[in-house]
Amino acid sequence: MRNVFVILALLFCVANTIDMGEELMKREILTKIVDYAGIEMPHELHLLCLPCKLMMKQVQKFSSTILLSTIKKEWTLLCPKFKDAAFCEGINQTFIDQFSVHFLNNYLAPSNACQNLGACKLEHEPQTIKDYINEVMSDKLSREEQRQWQVLAEENVLNQEDFTIAQFADLHIDVEYSVGANAFCGAPFCCRDENGKPKDPSKGAQYWGTYAQCDLPFRTIQDLIKFTGEKIKPDFIIWTGDSTSHDVWHQQQWNQTLPTKMITEEIKKQIPNSQLYAIYGNHEGYPADQYDMIGEATQWLRDEVADMWKQYLTQDAYYQLRRNGYYSQVEESRNLKFIALNSQTCDLLNFHLMDGITDPRGMLKWLISELKDSEAKHQFAVIFAHIPPGDTFCNSLWADRFSVVIERFEHVVTGIFYGHTHQDHVQHIRSKIDGRYVKTLFIAPSGTTFSYQNPSFRVFQFNGKNNQVQDYVQYRLDLAKANKDGQNAILNWEVAYHFLEYYGLESASLVHVSSLPYRLAHDDELLKKYIYSYSTGSEVLYKQHLKDLKNLFLKKSTKSFFICGAETSTLDDWYECIGFFEKFKESSFLTFKLLEKFIGKWLKE
Repeated sequence: MRNVFVILALLFCVANTIDMGEELMKREILTKIVDYAGIEMPHELHLLCLPCKLMMKQVQKFSSTILLSTIKKEWTLLCPKFKDAAFCEGINQTFIDQFSVHFLNNYLAPSNACQNLGACKLEHEPQTIKDYINEVMSDKLSREEQRQWQVLAEENVLNQEDFTIAQFADLHIDVEYSVGANAFCGAPFCCRDENGKPKDPSKGAQYWGTYAQCDLPFRTIQDLIKFTGEKIKPDFIIWTGDSTSHDVWHQQQWNQTLPTKMITEEIKKQIPNSQLYAIYGNHEGYPADQYDMIGEATQWLRDEVADMWKQYLTQDAYYQLRRNGYYSQVEESRNLKFIALNSQTCDLLNFHLMDGITDPRGMLKWLISELKDSEAKHQFAVIFAHIPPGDTFCNSLWADRFSVVIERFEHVVTGIFYGHTHQDHVQHIRSKIDGRYVKTLFIAPSGTTFSYQNPSFRVFQFNGKNNQVQDYVQYRLDLAKANKDGQNAILNWEVAYHFLEYYGLESASLVHVSSLPYRLAHDDELLKKYIYSYSTGSEVLYKQHLKDLKNLFLKKSTKSFFICGAETSTLDDWYECIGFFEKFKESSFLTFKLLEKFIGKWLKE
């Protein structure tokens, strides 16, 4: 510590030298000091900047270990009062280090800390959403130009036959699923031998899956894939990620991608004539949600999945996925580009984002260039990813800017598809300029039962002439019947509904689907139908939502939850829509707003 005081004393003398003729000498002395201390040279010679950086260097050095120890100690004391002991220990071992290291590195790093304290000049000014709109929208086509573009794009479609796209979302297989194990064990995750056997055999894990805090045995997903190959025969498959189980505190990196590999091999075997476009979700990383968008700590995941899906990808798409974790590929005869985005760029539980939130790994800039390329070629595009921009997990700073990009290229993008929520619903991108509806986001329910869901998958019908969504069919498994019939059961993946018929829509175009939020607000029977499908036909979930609708205290917030969810596509817009008091009833509000603050501001480049 004595060296620190010597440096500070010398620095104070240098900083207060008045003779401007000695500027060069000051610079040389400062250079020696910062080299000795191992910090960055300040952008300007500010009285407080360098002393602050020197002090924070010492604070970071001596405080990180102490703070990390304190955080772990408090977690160890508090968590078991609310959660299962094994869960608490697993989270302590797996996630506390991740959060603490990135948090401390960000907020105690000399450069960041001294800028936040105002001691040093900001290296980059924050970029407002208005700035971003001006930047992205500067060359947007007029309405008439968009209509002309549409005509030319349709002329470029060689194969004009209608086609189908099957979507698999959140399949979440549990390779340790055990029939008869306690399905209602009181822990965050059940249906394993470690949970023991229940006193009541009816509370045990069932052969094909269980309505509980459990994921699915692989055999159920095998049957889903087999049914899709034999009965649907889709032209394309989009697989929006999350294959591994929900026991995030038990997992290991060495087998984290095993479920993805098992499902990929099954798709290759059972649906050999369909083109697969896949991307991973937040659970594929290790630990879950942790994905390094700046460095190379997650290169192992990119390498493994790129090799699994290599046979479906062009060389360029393969290298895009392996290098950056997102990619595009064109179906030339359809004049259609498939764009796979990596939603870990906005995941508020991805603590790597504390190292820099501004366009992680340059994905938005890349998306703009891909859509500009398609625009120039009069080529349509569809986009798919895991976490929807309006989900509580997704940072609104990123989601706002994504919505601006989609508005800029609304004539190019014909469909946007997500999973993650395990529910069946829609969201709508709204213009950041005039509030109009811009694009419908279709969010598919999960293949897994976690938690209390009916296993589901979806099939979209597309118009071959203009690559627009015409309708979709939602499939669900009659799980109760399957379990009743036992291991020799023939699983009944039944049609739950047809989208247009179910909601009384004239078409799946934006003009008609965007009427849904208004109709939900003014038609209680339609709202109940929407809630039933949102609950994937699960009586447990549906009855709970209906109970909330009858509760005087919860009725307004419950209606707002569904109506605003269908009307918006960013977390901030959703909270604004549901109202000031209602948002504080949502337990996630303060948690995710706090995480947004930790991640930081969007900066000008």
